[in-house]
Amino acid sequence: MLPPALIAAAIAGPALAQDISAAPIEAAERAFAADGLSLGIRGSFLRHMADDAIVFAPGPVNARELYEKRPGTNEPRLFWWPQKVVIARSGDLGLSLGPWSIDDKRGGYYATIWRKGADGVWKWVYDGGAQADPGKAPGPDAAAQVGPLAPEGASSQAQGFEEARDAEAALASAASTDAPAAYRVVLTADAWLLGPKDSQTLAGNDLTRRLALRPASIALRPQGGGASGAGDLVWTHGEASWSGPDNKPVAAHYMHVWQKRAEGWRLIFETLINDT
Repeated sequence: MLPPALIAAAIAGPALAQDISAAPIEAAERAFAADGLSLGIRGSFLRHMADDAIVFAPGPVNARELYEKRPGTNEPRLFWWPQKVVIARSGDLGLSLGPWSIDDKRGGYYATIWRKGADGVWKWVYDGGAQADPGKAPGPDAAAQVGPLAPEGASSQAQGFEEARDAEAALASAASTDAPAAYRVVLTADAWLLGPKDSQTLAGNDLTRRLALRPASIALRPQGGGASGAGDLVWTHGEASWSGPDNKPVAAHYMHVWQKRAEGWRLIFETLINDT
């Protein structure tokens, strides 16, 4: 028979990684950005991406195949830096977001999802940018804000992904009739929302004004994603659509990051990127 302590640990799910810290996420992002200046956009993105990484163009495509086709010449000076980072309890998955600039002029926000490989090297599995006001963001020399760790994980990586997808399905169902109210139920107080188009004057953490501008009904159709080893941090992506001005259809793609908080699965990040 297992000792009581081991039984309790098994019930609790995957243990917290030793000396867990979000510092590797910030370091990986800053190294990525530094290479952006020295290697250019194409070179830095190819160097730091996982082989199965995706970007939206406008739907999800393999990032390596996309960037390998680019010439890598006459590129603008793209720079970015982390303002907030979050890491999973298992220390193998994380989120980084912050402002970006082109030729030293701030433009919006990026979001990167990082995954640590079996070799211990961090590679990004998603990278994208969306509209938000970067005017009041701290400068590149400021340390990134660190989001809280999940208080517990799921029983397995697969179980965590399934639970988050259930939360995603519930959000999709509720958002089809009252999107602002549906989001208020699942968003954390420290969540960030980027995009969609025409939201460039709003800060990413200005949840009140961003939700006030949401259409009454949004259709969300999940497509894929991944989970941390502890099953506490999950990313999901899919298609979104709603009716815009004059009832013109708007098509977009979204990226979500879910975290298992004490109150249940909660949405800590969303980017909505219009397809056109």
